[in-house]
Amino acid sequence: MLLSLVGFSQSQAPRIIQPKYGFHEVKVGFNALRSARTVLGSGKNMHEAELSLGINRWNGVFDFGTEKNERSGGYSYENKGTYLRAGIDRNFIQKVRSGNVLALGLRYARASFEDQLVYSIEDVGFGNQEIDLSNSDLKARWLELNFTLRGKITSQLYTGFTLRWKFSRKVSGEGSLQTFDIPGFGNTKRQNATSFDYYVMWRVPLR
Repeated sequence: MLLSLVGFSQSQAPRIIQPKYGFHEVKVGFNALRSARTVLGSGKNMHEAELSLGINRWNGVFDFGTEKNERSGGYSYENKGTYLRAGIDRNFIQKVRSGNVLALGLRYARASFEDQLVYSIEDVGFGNQEIDLSNSDLKARWLELNFTLRGKITSQLYTGFTLRWKFSRKVSGEGSLQTFDIPGFGNTKRQNATSFDYYVMWRVPLR
């Protein structure tokens, strides 16, 4: 009877069910295209890091960047600040454990920055007058639709690009000077913007 009870209790032991969703990888890297523009001396100083968390066929993506733009030509304009992006991608690659990515995604982005414009005008009888305009506490936000492609190069090293369409831009904190650049967004001539970014990523598999 004792042996029968032991056998019955073992047969009724609950089964361990593996969760359908769970983190399977972390990728960390940087925007190589932005860093290259800084090194080549284009009047821009910009750097961006990216963190990606793989959850089955979804990727949570977080970006942080710093940017400084300088323009001149009869005037001097400087714009500098930081920006953040957060969003999610849908990965269409079947074998997500490979680390490869072919995805569409949505981002919410925010930027905090300041800018300054200095230029001279001729004033008859008083010589040149220097005009100095600035904004010290600017905020901006926008949305992005992204197309992302990442592929394995070797071991856990991955590279690839992200195409962005940026829209629904809002800026606050402007005074008499209308800002010309937004960190992470780009030029403000148009309400919408597009960009191409190239990333180098290192993958840490979790399962």
